[in-house]
Amino acid sequence: APEYVVLGYDTEITYDKLSTASIHLHAGVPLVASHPDIVCPSPAGGLPDSGAYMALFEATTGVTPVRVCGKPNAGMLLHKVVELGLEPSGCAMIGDRLYTDLEMAAQAGVHGVLVLSGEATADDARAAPQNPDLIVESVDSLLR
Repeated sequence: APEYVVLGYDTEITYDKLSTASIHLHAGVPLVASHPDIVCPSPAGGLPDSGAYMALFEATTGVTPVRVCGKPNAGMLLHKVVELGLEPSGCAMIGDRLYTDLEMAAQAGVHGVLVLSGEATADDARAAPQNPDLIVESVDSLLR
């Protein structure tokens, strides 16, 4: 048996891959995921992302990841903050997703800037537990 089942963004996912992973998860192999994004934006509409498969595995096996390596894992951001000799309170995370980008900002103790040009809306921001320090229409509006 493998040491881990590793889940990431896979544009060539097959039923065989899903069933093999499920069998290992049922056998107690821990799940590690790259990121919890549910939807991958595309011109044709939202497509399944890693978080959608996390939900599938939780529904079918009862297993949730022992670790999510990407956003909102604050270690990703804090690694660079430390490397650059900065203070978290003097940094900002800019993103369009409340549950990854803005959650990461909150966990890392940096300012959270929500751009409305992506996934989240102003209504989403008002209803979310994450509290953006700033909400802007787009990254471009920060440069004006």
